[in-house]
Amino acid sequence: MSVKFSATRRGVICGGASAGLLSLALPALGQTAWPEREVKVIVPFAAGGGTDLVSRLFAQKLSDRLGKPFFVENMAGGTGGSIGSRELARSTPNGYTIGSGTSSGIVAAAIDPGPYNPLRDLEPISRYGATTIVLVVSPSMPVRTFAEFVAYAKTKPGLTYASSGIGSANHLTGVMLAKQAGLELTHVPYKGEGAAITDVLSGTVDMIFVSLPLGRVHMESAALRPLAITSAQRFPMFPDLPTFVELGFADLIVEAWYGLYVPKGTPDAIRDKLVAEISAIRRDEAVLKQLIEQFTFDARGQDDPEKFRAYMEAELARFRAAALAAGLAKS
Repeated sequence: MSVKFSATRRGVICGGASAGLLSLALPALGQTAWPEREVKVIVPFAAGGGTDLVSRLFAQKLSDRLGKPFFVENMAGGTGGSIGSRELARSTPNGYTIGSGTSSGIVAAAIDPGPYNPLRDLEPISRYGATTIVLVVSPSMPVRTFAEFVAYAKTKPGLTYASSGIGSANHLTGVMLAKQAGLELTHVPYKGEGAAITDVLSGTVDMIFVSLPLGRVHMESAALRPLAITSAQRFPMFPDLPTFVELGFADLIVEAWYGLYVPKGTPDAIRDKLVAEISAIRRDEAVLKQLIEQFTFDARGQDDPEKFRAYMEAELARFRAAALAAGLAKS
């Protein structure tokens, strides 16, 4: 038996089919590329510091490239910037709140994993780059090379080294060196690197593991004598300064790195877009030059989220070991 449809019936069926196809197409047509509006970048430290300045530069470059404002909001406070970082972790994972984090968050988690751990609480996107730490000594110390320093330190047990505080990266760097080189060093904590470096300049304290941006001016003026640097490779601005790796201390790598994070659950498409954009910014020779010359910050190389996470895990393990050696780590 044949079935016949009237012209009206056929129109209803065809119209319904077209409407169905159109309804399937509408969501795809309605989707627009991220970002559609301004994006907040949480920086968990005060304005004017290294993390803030580098984050602002990357935020501006993201604004330029993506056509929407990326504005920095400083939320300082807490160990390792934990207040701003926790706020980022609580944010809606839609790409409109992202944030910066640093190695200090890993150091804090190595000492006390309870309050905040960037590996547990956030999704790492990409490392912006890093500056580093330098072992500098007072010119009154009769050494000019690291080998001479080790020999001298073994005859003078208890040489003092300053840091920006108990549990800081430069404190734990001293713990690592003492353990690996078999030295007896005495830690002298200060409230910040500024006060610490002042006492090294005066000869009150023998040495300091100082962040390169702060130590740079004193190294260039010969007010302090640099002996070795904690970066994995020689730093572009000081190509004649040897690394601890070259000197036989393969595990003594301490970088003050900054990176980009998003809340857990952020869509893969947004994460992938951020990775691609940060990588492109880091390939810009003008940006690399500005970061080195203005902020003593090396942004060479590229990191995808998996590599960044693996790097952070290795950092956490090394600092955890140092914190245990110093009797600082909490379970």
